[in-house]
Amino acid sequence: MMQCPKCHVELKSAELLGVRIDACPSCGGSFFDRNELRQARNQADSDLAWMEFDLWKETDSFHVARESITCPSCGEKMATIGYADTGVQIDYCRDCGGIWLDSGEFPRIIKELEKDLDSMTVSEYLKESVREMEELIGADENLGEEWKHFRTVLKLLEYRVLAEHRTLARIIENFRSPFG
Repeated sequence: MMQCPKCHVELKSAELLGVRIDACPSCGGSFFDRNELRQARNQADSDLAWMEFDLWKETDSFHVARESITCPSCGEKMATIGYADTGVQIDYCRDCGGIWLDSGEFPRIIKELEKDLDSMTVSEYLKESVREMEELIGADENLGEEWKHFRTVLKLLEYRVLAEHRTLARIIENFRSPFG
């Protein structure tokens, strides 16, 4: 039986976008076992699936508090990671990989990732296309998944090129119109 690390109420099994998680019926917080947060993110917006889910990879964007709450899964202390200007405080267990999110933090994470996705430039999409191609070539497992990610990045690259180059978009649209 797992207990909420905030209010110590028994966590209940719940579903978030088809992913089984453990949720607190009292405070609304959620515990995600390893990879469950990534799965929920992919279900929330499939265009985000190719993005690395490493919100704390850029040290300028976060600050870490050494120990905060106790992991509901393994009982170890969790690190609190504040992400950039979002106000989201992610509690992460370094031992089991579990993540605790307070009520409302999951939608804020998705919104931030979508904002990052929308703000990427053509150059950044090109870099990501190359990175995804490298992952596709080197994929031993999940070839289908890597192919899907590569196609998504290419689709988003196309949208970004057309958004940044309106004249090109009009030319393409005018070219398609007589034939479509």
